[in-house]
Amino acid sequence: MKNTRLLFVGLALCLPFAAARANSNDATVAATVERIVQLEREDSQVMRFLDHLTNRIGPRLTGSDGYENACNWARDEFVALGIANARLERWGEFPVGFNRGPSSGRMLAPVTRELRFCTNAWSAGTTGRVAGPAVIAPTNEAELDALLPKLAGAWVVAVNTPAPRGQRRPAAEERAFRKARDEAYEQARIAGTIRAARGDLVVTGGSSKVDWDALPKIPSIQMVAEDHAAIVEQIEQGGDVRLEFDIRNWFERGPIQLNNVIAEIRGTEKPDEIVIVGGHLDSWDGATGALDNGTGVSTTLEAARLLVMSGAQPRRTIRFMLWGGEEQGLLGSRAWIEQNKAELPRISAVLVHDGGTNYCAGIPATEAMAPLFEPIFAPVTNLDPEQPFRVRKTKGISPVGSDNDAFLSAGVPGLFWDQRGTSNYTHVHHTQFDTYEEAIPQYQRNSAVVIAVGALGIANLPDLLPRENLRATGGGFGGRRLGVQLDEDMRIEEVVDDSIASKAGLLAGDKLLKIGETVVGDTQELRTAMQESPAKSKVVVQRGTETLEFAIEFPADLDAPLRKLGLRVNDDLEIQRVTRDEAAQKAGLERDDVITKVDEKAVTTKAELSAAIEAAKGDIKVEVRRGSGEKAKSVTAILHVAEGP
Repeated sequence: MKNTRLLFVGLALCLPFAAARANSNDATVAATVERIVQLEREDSQVMRFLDHLTNRIGPRLTGSDGYENACNWARDEFVALGIANARLERWGEFPVGFNRGPSSGRMLAPVTRELRFCTNAWSAGTTGRVAGPAVIAPTNEAELDALLPKLAGAWVVAVNTPAPRGQRRPAAEERAFRKARDEAYEQARIAGTIRAARGDLVVTGGSSKVDWDALPKIPSIQMVAEDHAAIVEQIEQGGDVRLEFDIRNWFERGPIQLNNVIAEIRGTEKPDEIVIVGGHLDSWDGATGALDNGTGVSTTLEAARLLVMSGAQPRRTIRFMLWGGEEQGLLGSRAWIEQNKAELPRISAVLVHDGGTNYCAGIPATEAMAPLFEPIFAPVTNLDPEQPFRVRKTKGISPVGSDNDAFLSAGVPGLFWDQRGTSNYTHVHHTQFDTYEEAIPQYQRNSAVVIAVGALGIANLPDLLPRENLRATGGGFGGRRLGVQLDEDMRIEEVVDDSIASKAGLLAGDKLLKIGETVVGDTQELRTAMQESPAKSKVVVQRGTETLEFAIEFPADLDAPLRKLGLRVNDDLEIQRVTRDEAAQKAGLERDDVITKVDEKAVTTKAELSAAIEAAKGDIKVEVRRGSGEKAKSVTAILHVAEGP
């Protein structure tokens, strides 16, 4: 989008604010909304907030120095806006804190090569630079015995070569081998372990459940697949491969106090009733947490600024909340709910922005909510013709995996903004690419206005939002792919009909223990385990006093071939997202195009589309239907596919 184009194209000074007047019966509300729009056009601060948070403070792992610094900064920013009651509220503590310093790695011999990698949070680092030979990890007892003399000081490189079906050893034998292997690693004092990431993305995770008296000692590295393959190739060719890593992770003895950040614009008529606006302040620390969730923090701060500077006087209190511990299982929001149960009946809505930098394109609404929302959001429906907004009617509000889910579980309308745009959230989410440069300023500015206008409108409704038919049956945080809703102890609250979990025989009340052979103690470990599991795997649960094992099968990822081209489509093959600078955008494909053919072959389902793209050789010819009715036309695009892995 050209820099010379104003943010809100086509926005006349006489915006259609009649809807806002009708909703509030007060012309001052319409004038306030107009001032909000004007302020954002003339003096936006949303990117300044994001810049400071990500480039000055940086990553904000819960329990780290960065998180504490971010809490203090956010509180001070609210105070600077004139919100005198801005504060930190303690929600819990971690027994051990963790901080990540600089890290580097390289192959020293037989060739030199810089290595791209990450380690999980709450995992061991090195003591300065540690160099040693690289060896292939053993896969059975015989290989382990042969490798024992070479383990001391070695970097052990895992190669994922699953045994053919029918040749896999029983689970008990596999567990015994892994225990013996890990004990041998510790006794030999290996330098560390290395495993391959999937492609060029290294995903940061980790479990905060560590004991100061039994801290991790062996560095565990996840490496970009290309660099991992280069090491394996050199070892297999018989080379004397030497690696060196400098990983400055360190632990801090707790307890580490953990806070949420809270600030309020008090209501003029019903100050005890509340509309909450927020997102999570914490991040994983493999990058700087820009899109997850610096973008949501910055729009929350900017929405607060716009409301204060516009002179907004909401009937109800608008409370801004930045939660911690979201990445470890919605800990900060869940703890606040537990500590403030008396307030829950007085909360009208919770508006959570945690979907990256794509613009706020809509809001889910039950049948009872929709007629209330439509006049509220009328002023922003076509604020920018390239960033339209709609009230999306739904039978119930589905969990999505962010802090709004905690409120939904407590019977409060926790709403998660629909987001659209050209940003590829899956490419940056929890990876080394989650940096400030990935944020799109015009999207951030538009979202801040939408959030401010929405919060003000809901705060000015005659009554609290209705709660009937509030919650849809859904997968929930960390369990959507599996088809379960989980509590913070990994116990199943709900099982979705016709899901992987229901077909396997899982029941509400079961506690998840493992996916495959991977222990899943929290939702991040569950996500990682499911990402790394083969299509046919197993799930282990505790049911009462029994430990039960069930076979599961994950469906094929039909979106994977599309993501490689920078596309996301719905089940009707309508393009929902075109990623910047990827093949689809370069070929001229647009959002709302409907794909009809691939290389002259008609496609009508996502499975057919995915298969056709997978089967294509070289560049791909795609035909789409653009527009509707008499204006519909057929457009052909040639997608140039880069060679190589």
